[in-house]
Amino acid sequence: MLDKRPDNRLPSVARAAASPSAIVAAGAGVAVGEAAHLGLPVAAALGVAAYGARLGWAYMRRRSLRRSRALRREARVDPWAVPEPWRSLTARALRARAQLQQFARDCPPGPLADQVSRAGAMAAAAVEEQWGMARTGASLAPGDRLQQVASALEDVQSALGAGAGAGAGARPDRTALQGREELLAAELRSLHGAQQAADELSGRLSALVEELEQLATMCGRLLASPGPAAEALDALTSAVGSLVSAMDEARRESRPGGPGGPG
Repeated sequence: MLDKRPDNRLPSVARAAASPSAIVAAGAGVAVGEAAHLGLPVAAALGVAAYGARLGWAYMRRRSLRRSRALRREARVDPWAVPEPWRSLTARALRARAQLQQFARDCPPGPLADQVSRAGAMAAAAVEEQWGMARTGASLAPGDRLQQVASALEDVQSALGAGAGAGAGARPDRTALQGREELLAAELRSLHGAQQAADELSGRLSALVEELEQLATMCGRLLASPGPAAEALDALTSAVGSLVSAMDEARRESRPGGPGGPG
């Protein structure tokens, strides 16, 4: 016998409209009106109001649950899992995302609220993009290895210079040193290329984070001092567009074979 799957669907307004609680609420409103001798039209109006209140509550509850699910689906982002400069960039992106999500919660219903909510969704997507690319950049950056290889290469070249006048008996050692010099030089070139790619990606991510912060600042300004609705929506739409463009640029930079990637 198959087990019944749990119902994980969000409560819909349509189901709420046909639910027993909505019907009871409407009946209660009519009953109150009749009991108070307010007449049938007023009693019916009370019933409709009670029914509408039940549907409104269902709508708000569905919206709250949808937001909670979206928050739970957000990728776990840990700035401390990557070194600088990726750590600071990630922390700034998280702060901007948190601000936009708070603005979306605080904004009263209306067209501006819809646009702020869209901006918050774009910010969440941007943070996930940024986090993935920050980890890529952290893995690209050679770190201490670059200095270690450069120092080892200098030591080998110094040893070769010191043994330049040695006799034929030292030739096998010199051949080994020359082979090591070639290996270290090749590795150093590779590390310099990786460092350049990481630096370019860091610049793209910095631009993306700046767009996120500007978007959060604009939303805060619009909510604090709302101007004409059309102008506010145009400004917010433009800011979201700039964020999308910055995301596209950073995404291209992180691709293999892109401007900063290996050819």
